[in-house]
Amino acid sequence: TPPFGILVGQWTRTQGPYVITIDAVDDAGKLDAGYANPKPLPFYRAEATRDGNTIKLFFELRASGYGGSTYALSYDPSSDSLRGVYDQVVVKQKFDVVFTRTK
Repeated sequence: TPPFGILVGQWTRTQGPYVITIDAVDDAGKLDAGYANPKPLPFYRAEATRDGNTIKLFFELRASGYGGSTYALSYDPSSDSLRGVYDQVVVKQKFDVVFTRTK
């Protein structure tokens, strides 16, 4: 299982100008991370956990217009990407999403 440090970097969503930047992660999985759409927004909650050999990430947005919308992602080491579901609670829609590492 890769260490949480593998998550540090900038990740760009393939469907639009959405960027997650992970500056640091501690051993407990607390992420120092931010979001941009394209304007920077703070995450209310940002954490990584392990489920067996899989690293899972959870992000919650409570900024205006987001109302508790979440990203539930998993790190895919074979493609160096974050994959999962964006739950946009304001419009009551879920979207399959992929974030790739910005080189």
